[in-house]
Amino acid sequence: MTAPHRGQPPALPPPACTPAAIRTVLAANADPATLRRYDADLDAAFEQSRTDGDLTPLVETVRRWRFEADIWRDPAARREYQARVSRYLTDGPPPQAQRVSRTQIREKYGV
Repeated sequence: MTAPHRGQPPALPPPACTPAAIRTVLAANADPATLRRYDADLDAAFEQSRTDGDLTPLVETVRRWRFEADIWRDPAARREYQARVSRYLTDGPPPQAQRVSRTQIREKYGV
């Protein structure tokens, strides 16, 4: 576990960044529709990568779904995330001082 910020519960380490690890997390925690979406997105990314001879679509899909798998592992964090997204859609993004920086994202997720 990572060290929490003051007043926050400890965070789970992020899931491994492989298609199989992400699918395992989703299969254990997500609803069947989300798992079907993951499988379809991953299949489409594999096909696009094969067609183009470029792994970029596959890498981008795996990175995007890694975040999704991470939020499915913790129901309370998932609810908080969904509430935050709803606030952003309704009220706009938070002030710059309250936003997570790219550096913080890289430190947490290694991307």
